[in-house]
Parts: sequence; C-alpha cells; structure tokens
Amino acid sequence: MRNLEKDEIEMKARREAMLREGFRLFAEKGIEPVTMQEVANACGVGIATLYRYYNTKLALVIGIAVQKWEEFADYIRQEQIRRDAAHMTAAEELAFYLDCYIVLYREHKDLLRFNQNFNNYVRHEGATKEQLLPYLHAVGAFAGMFHGVYEKGKTDGTIRTDLPEDKMFAATSHIMLAVAVRYAQGLVYAAEREEDRTEEYELLKRMVLREYVRD
Repeated sequence: MRNLEKDEIEMKARREAMLREGFRLFAEKGIEPVTMQEVANACGVGIATLYRYYNTKLALVIGIAVQKWEEFADYIRQEQIRRDAAHMTAAEELAFYLDCYIVLYREHKDLLRFNQNFNNYVRHEGATKEQLLPYLHAVGAFAGMFHGVYEKGKTDGTIRTDLPEDKMFAATSHIMLAVAVRYAQGLVYAAEREEDRTEEYELLKRMVLREYVRD
C-alpha cells in the first residue's frame, strides 16, 4: 500500500517548486518567451509531469499570480496585527495601507514585473472570467481591506467618505500600483543604474493623503 501522506507531501513540494520556478522565470524573462519545457527543466521534472499539475501555461500563470498576491495579502494582515491597526484612526490606517504599496515597490519588484506581464498575457490569451476567478478572489482581498478603512472613516470622520468607495479605492490602488510597476520596470529617462525611487513614492503618498484626509 502506498503511503498516501508521503505522496501528498511530495505532490505539494512539487507543486510549490513549479510555482516558485515558474515565477522566477516569468519575472526575469517575461511570460510569453518562457516555455513550459523551460519551467519543467528548472523544476527537475518531465514536461508530462508539469502538465499533470497545470494542463496549460495559462493555468500555471494564474496559479502563480494567486499564490503571490495571497502571500502579500497575508503580509499586510500580519502587519495590521503587529501595528495594532484596529486601534488606528481611518486616516492612520489609510496611511498604513499606502505604505504597503511602498513595501511592494521596495521589496517585491519581481512581483510587480510579473504582474505587468500577467495582465498582458491573460488578455492576449483571452482568459475567461471563470478561469480568472481564483485571481480575482485573491486581489479582491485588497478591496476588502480598503472597505474596512472606509467604514471606519464613516465613524471617526478622519477621511472623506463623500466620495463613492469603489471610485476612491480604484483611483488610489490604480495610481499607487501603476507608479510602483513603472518604477520597478525602470524609467526611460533615468540613469542606467537602478535608483531607489522611495522618496518620490513617499511624495505621491502624501498627495493622496492630502486628497482624502480631513483636516
């Protein structure tokens, strides 16, 4: 009789290796140029084995995106606990929320580069909403976090709630994420060496806070 527990552990380790190596290759080279054979080689498995776990490249790419954004959402939740966000004002928690984008830029440039390629790839492949549901659920966690800030603002009055929540979240997240991606990819007019753009990002954060925080 096979050891089912051992088989499950091995399968989990193999899947983790596929996601890890796939992410590394896609972040370094882009998604389009990397073949499933390259991912299989990096994992030390046969191509047939890789396809047993992920029957298409699109499935693998979505699986990676889900894992990476869930990991970052978990980081934010842990920071919320560590910094006692429950006792922050809405304005303070909004500042914390914006700080998380700066952390994303400073510590996860590979994820930002992958995500930019991801958006282009799934659009090119014609991914359906059903295929993207796990990804949409993963990134939906960030809207849920913002919802908590917005609801707190209704009570303590430290941030504007006269604006629709969905528009406020979309504008904030799109601006902060777009700038993070652009900085992670490098600026056309910048010097060849990579420069730390945290100071500029902090300025953008203060501009957003001036727009939404009540005096």
